[in-house]
Amino acid sequence: MSLEEYNKKRDFKQTAEPKGTRNKTSGKLRFVVQRHAASRLHYDFRLEMEGVLKSWAVPKGPSLNPADKRLAMMVEDHPYSYRTFEGTIPQGNYGAGEVEIWDEGFYEPLHKKTGLADDKILLNELKTGSLKIVLKGNKLKGEFALVKIKNPQDDNAWLLIKHKDAFAVTGKYSAEDFTKKNSKVTQLVAGKKKKSANKILPAEKEDTSKKPVESKRRVTNHAPYISGEKKLKDYVKPMLATLTEEPFSDDEWVFEIKWDGYRAIAETGSTFRFYSRNGLSFANKYAPITEELKSQQHEMILDGEIVAYDNDKPSFQSLQHYNDHSATPLIYHVFDILYLNGHSTESLTLLQRKELLKDALVEGEHIKYCDHVENDGIGFFEAIKENNLEGIIAKMKSGEYTRGIRTRQWLKIKYHNITEAVIAGFTEPRGSRKAFGALILGRYENGELVYTGHTGTGFNQATLKEMYARLQPLITKDCPFAKKPKTNMPATWLKPELVCNIKYTEITDEHIYRHPVYMGLRIDKSASEVDNSDSTQPEPAPKKSKPVKKSNHTEGDVIKSIGGKQVKLTNQSKVYWPDEGYTKGDLIDYYQDMSAYILPYLKDRPQSLHRFPNGIKELSFYHKDAGAGAPDWVKTVNVYSASNDKELEYILCNDKATLAYLNNLGCIELNPWNSRIKKIDHPDYMIIDIDPADKNTFEQVIETAQATKEILDICKVDAYCKTSGSTGLHVFVPMGAKYTYDQVKDFAHIIADLVQKRLPKFTTLERNLKKRGNNKIYIDYLQNRSGQTIASIYSVRPKPGASVSMPLEWGEVRKGLSPTDFHIHNACERVKMKGDIFRGVMGKGVDIAKCLTLLEEEMNK
Repeated sequence: MSLEEYNKKRDFKQTAEPKGTRNKTSGKLRFVVQRHAASRLHYDFRLEMEGVLKSWAVPKGPSLNPADKRLAMMVEDHPYSYRTFEGTIPQGNYGAGEVEIWDEGFYEPLHKKTGLADDKILLNELKTGSLKIVLKGNKLKGEFALVKIKNPQDDNAWLLIKHKDAFAVTGKYSAEDFTKKNSKVTQLVAGKKKKSANKILPAEKEDTSKKPVESKRRVTNHAPYISGEKKLKDYVKPMLATLTEEPFSDDEWVFEIKWDGYRAIAETGSTFRFYSRNGLSFANKYAPITEELKSQQHEMILDGEIVAYDNDKPSFQSLQHYNDHSATPLIYHVFDILYLNGHSTESLTLLQRKELLKDALVEGEHIKYCDHVENDGIGFFEAIKENNLEGIIAKMKSGEYTRGIRTRQWLKIKYHNITEAVIAGFTEPRGSRKAFGALILGRYENGELVYTGHTGTGFNQATLKEMYARLQPLITKDCPFAKKPKTNMPATWLKPELVCNIKYTEITDEHIYRHPVYMGLRIDKSASEVDNSDSTQPEPAPKKSKPVKKSNHTEGDVIKSIGGKQVKLTNQSKVYWPDEGYTKGDLIDYYQDMSAYILPYLKDRPQSLHRFPNGIKELSFYHKDAGAGAPDWVKTVNVYSASNDKELEYILCNDKATLAYLNNLGCIELNPWNSRIKKIDHPDYMIIDIDPADKNTFEQVIETAQATKEILDICKVDAYCKTSGSTGLHVFVPMGAKYTYDQVKDFAHIIADLVQKRLPKFTTLERNLKKRGNNKIYIDYLQNRSGQTIASIYSVRPKPGASVSMPLEWGEVRKGLSPTDFHIHNACERVKMKGDIFRGVMGKGVDIAKCLTLLEEEMNK
């Protein structure tokens, strides 16, 4: 690899670093770890390979504890001679600071291969994103792994992991405990810390441009938003959870405490911001947290919850009155990371993001990493109940972060019924009560404020007086409700601006809170947010509408002999499609009828299982491991997973019996790999996934598919189109297992880019949902990554109508086509009539080099 980038970044007239020249590799391979105090302290991990030093920046340094998965950001190659460099890089130069050697020695690949040089083995592993090495240094000894994090937005993020061996430790390990005495790096770091500690945090200036005009009756210190806090224009809206009723246990989920506080986003680094879910600045209000956030070592966007404590228990009321009691214990519990040192992490899985967060976050008195429990949600919920906490949050391990979206990948299960309500008025007091009798409460429904009850409990004399003062500026003659409610005492109406937390026992059929108790004001939410999108009631079970079709399947379990294997089929009458009445038995029947056509596309391919055990409107989950419950006759294969740093046992769906077994598990759709086990790193086909947004028409999807075919026609290759079974189309090109996933992905990227340039008004290659908007079709070429899956040809989809992913003749890809034309009741008949028109996908495969030549010739015309 060229050292051009290394040389370009340095002025060798000013720095004593060696010039970038390649060294001829001979003898044992060397490694070095350099401790580097630049803008931030970090460790540079360098491996000799191909005559240069492949290099990673490790913020927290290497560890001998296998539990520590250290973030390692790959940087430019360094010259071999850099391994002996120690000294000062002058100010104004790239990497300015102090460098010293922390450890050095020799290394070799863990898995040697006869007839192949160590250097070649390591280069091959580097390319695949999984390096397994043995270090023979003074401090670092034994087996290590460098594993690339699969992130399409960033190819530089890796994890450095110690294997369990004789040199591994189980206790806390910090590289800082093993530094030189009288180290210049240590002296420089200590000097920076002292200088930083003496700095006074700059106060944020109040944004007076939008300061509301004060009413003569307004009490200065009782505005809904605390003085000095500013509403931001552009800010990150956090991912939201869907309320569900019952706790559950599942090996594809993790479970966290549901904190009783204020949701908060923190942006650390050169530009610091700390704010609520609706953009209200928290920087001045919670100064102890702000101070620790400003001392973080990395540029990050963090998601978490601000929690105040009373007698070691989270207390929302203590948080509300924090300004009056600044000695209240206060913690920012951080549970997610969206951005790290110039790279988005949103498309990583939850577990990958939490691993990076745990490594990058500097905990302190007021900032803590929010840990989680894996799999056992029911047991965790019982512990929450014993400790009288609010509830738990369930999060899907494989889920990405989606900003501002309420998703079923995050679920909240409450122990206490606590929700938000809009304060719309108050009633006159009775008896000896002062100020007011009760608050009149509401919620928005379809844009209208509706009455949901009233509460007079939860106040003492001080909070009663304080609340009354807050209400005065909001008094209005007009009732804010769409329908004026009856009240037990005369009412004073308010502009619906304030939001409060209430605790209640249940909700009546008229959607009125029973026994509501006032818990405190919420300064982090606006009244418009209190609507039925964040329902106080759990999502109800899908209503079982009267079936359109009467199922022939009876209740109870049956044993069927399929292909000489005894397959246990359970609950065949369970309704999977409530609106149509289609059952699990109907699903199994379909796949058995279609088996001759679908099995060739499933055979010898690892299956990622997507299970809907209670039908399409209930909770679904993913898993990959076959598990101990699979019958002996189900074939499996072990495939190494870099994200899990272990081998996973995938099921291979090679016969009708296994197909029925998977359907019985609740696998409505089949999701095979693009490659087969004999050539696991070489896909059989390339996929262009045409994925529309909400405001795209299917005519635009068709036009995009046609443009894709036009580009592929230039390449003189055959292309095959199928419906996704949902809203899009898939275009396949045979590859014949001749190329690696990366090569196929790069070719797909070129095709997708050319299509997007033809249709720039309504197509995009932008993967981020927020950035691409709701009117651009996403041309997804990233479906060509290793381990990525989409619904198989002839697969049923968990969608209304039980639609099927169906192959199309190109003449059918025209106006009038609907993605749901083909379904569980007409797909078999069509295929028997037309035959398998998709079989060419498994053919010889294209010549990518010739394709690129033809494309280049076309563009040069």
